[in-house]
Amino acid sequence: MNTPGGYQGFTTPRRRPLTPGRRDHTLPAFNSPASIKLGRMLESAYSNAALDDELPGDVTENIAAAAVSSTTEEYDPPRVWFQREEDRRQNDEFVRRVDEMVQELKRLIRDRKNEHTSQMNEWAERQTRMAADMGILEKENSSILSALKEEHGEETELSNAVASLQVKQRQCESATKQLTEKKRALEKELARRHNVIAEKRQVLGVQAAKNPPELAFFENLMGISITGGQKDILTFVFTYISLPEPSRPFTISIDLSQREYSVPKCTPEIADLQAHVDWLNASRDFFGFLKRIRSGFVDHYLNSTI
Repeated sequence: MNTPGGYQGFTTPRRRPLTPGRRDHTLPAFNSPASIKLGRMLESAYSNAALDDELPGDVTENIAAAAVSSTTEEYDPPRVWFQREEDRRQNDEFVRRVDEMVQELKRLIRDRKNEHTSQMNEWAERQTRMAADMGILEKENSSILSALKEEHGEETELSNAVASLQVKQRQCESATKQLTEKKRALEKELARRHNVIAEKRQVLGVQAAKNPPELAFFENLMGISITGGQKDILTFVFTYISLPEPSRPFTISIDLSQREYSVPKCTPEIADLQAHVDWLNASRDFFGFLKRIRSGFVDHYLNSTI
């Protein structure tokens, strides 16, 4: 390679022509002695005279030609040449030595790890054997202590057993007295309830004898039938209210689940229904309430036909 001055690693500067139309390269500076002198002369007040007197014509032409040629070429700076093959060889040698050192360190770490693992396994086995021996010794010690406690505590256990039996005996005697009293009280309560049931049966028998005539009276003379489709709700069906349609039903349902009566449904709705219900709750006169409801249905029918 051509190197100036015999210095290794430097190349001869080259010039390349500037591409026409490119503006990304700056123009070169004129640093020659003639260019500097020419610039100084141009800055003075007598630049025209000095230029003709001091510089010959051929020098001026050479300076102008150099200026023109320098504006059409671009300066290429010198570049450093590296010894790539030698550097690559040294780099490969360094990498090889580093790899050998890493592999050696890995081998040492693996050997130390295996040695530590074997030591830990031996220590665990030794601890296991020691724990087993301690368990056997503890069992033997506990069996000896339990035998001593059984021998020394036999008398105490017997006395405690006798005392507990005496307590249980007293408890059984007290429980027998309580059970006897409860039996007498239950017998009295049972007799009283038998009497109450007998009285209720007698009353129900009397009421059962009265129910068929009353129901017949309600159905035949007043045109009222009673149904009980739902729990604690009685439905009264009134007929013979509409003269053209005697069988047309007028119904009212009464809820008997609470002490205060209520009417969940009335077909058709009559006037002052809540006032009739309040009167029933105040007077407890169920027959009078039915008469009021029938009159209300009659009034409703008469008003609807007008």
